[in-house]
Amino acid sequence: MASEGPRPDEVVVVAAHLGPGAPAGLAPSPSTVSSRARVLDAALACVARFGVTKTTIEDVAREARLSRATLYRVFPGGRDELVAALVSREVDRFFSVLTRRMDGCPNLADKLETFLTSSSAQLAAHDGLRVVLGHEPEIVLPYLSFAHFDRVLAVCARFLETYLSPPLGAEDARRVGEWLVRLVLSSALCPPGEVEAAVSLDSARPLASTRPVRLEEIPQPTAGRLVKNFLLPGIEVLVARSGRGSSDRSFATRP
Repeated sequence: MASEGPRPDEVVVVAAHLGPGAPAGLAPSPSTVSSRARVLDAALACVARFGVTKTTIEDVAREARLSRATLYRVFPGGRDELVAALVSREVDRFFSVLTRRMDGCPNLADKLETFLTSSSAQLAAHDGLRVVLGHEPEIVLPYLSFAHFDRVLAVCARFLETYLSPPLGAEDARRVGEWLVRLVLSSALCPPGEVEAAVSLDSARPLASTRPVRLEEIPQPTAGRLVKNFLLPGIEVLVARSGRGSSDRSFATRP
């Protein structure tokens, strides 16, 4: 199979699909499920080592210690199907972790802060994403900018709607969800500390144009300040404008 990278329409699963990518139809056998997980783990290891473009079916089969024939039985579509399934699984894992952490938050402020810290931490710690951003940014950046960013915003806003309403209605919850995603990506791609240092009057150093593309974790103190000084005031305006009031306990900030 050719080793060229997937086209943007093949990787649209990043923002359009949250499931684990299991094939439709009859439930797969336990051996198939086990082989599928094994192949996906191997594919992730290869992407973290070589990047997407240079990872081949042979690389994945070798890493998984499976034959090419076995790999093609699990993923009949070959490399394209495998890459799409890997992205789908990693997206599913991302939201599963967020769900577990946000479900335990007692109020809106904690939910907002947890989303900022947990989402950025997961992105920063993902070995495969880090390699792709560093060496093949053209594969990922369309989903973090104009070309396909609306798909990412829609998926994340749909996920966050549950946690933001009440006190917000559905429409405002989606708007705030998009606001949160933009905040995570802008802060993670261009950490405030670097920007402040670059524009400081005491420093003649410009923001390095050669800085490698990477995502960084948003520290808890920074997330707390963003929530307190930026997010909650804006949400309070939306709540007041809607006439919903802020009596709901989920809107309470941390004491």
